[in-house]
Amino acid sequence: MTKTKANIDAKTLAEFKAALLEKRAKITVQLETIAGKSKDLKGDFDTKFEQVGDRLEENASEVEMYEDNLGLEHTLEKDLADINEALIKIDKGTYGICTNCGKPQTIDIKRLKAFPEAKTCIKCHECK
Repeated sequence: MTKTKANIDAKTLAEFKAALLEKRAKITVQLETIAGKSKDLKGDFDTKFEQVGDRLEENASEVEMYEDNLGLEHTLEKDLADINEALIKIDKGTYGICTNCGKPQTIDIKRLKAFPEAKTCIKCHECK
C-alpha cells in the first residue's frame, strides 16, 4: 500500500481530496453570490456594491451590506486559499505534515477529518 510522507494511505487521501474539492465548490458559490471575480488578480474576488435606492436610508443600507459582505469575502477567500494549499500538498505528497514542526503524521487523522485544510498539528495550533 502506497503512503505519503505523512503516512496517509491512498484511500484516505482520496477521501480528503474529495472533501476539500466539495468545500472549495461551496465556498466558490458563496463568494460568487456576494462578489465578482477580480479582473486584476487571479483567484481574487471583489465585493459587489448593491444599489438598493437613492434615499438616505437606502444608501445607509447599501454601505452596511457592503461592509458586511467585504468581511465575509475576506474570510471566504482565506478559507479558499487554505483549501487550495491543501490540495497542492496532496499532489506533492506533503499533505498531513505540520507546517510548524514539520514532523510526518503530526496532523492527526481525526483533525484532518474535521478540518481537512489544517496546516498544523493540534499541539502547534494550541501554542499559537
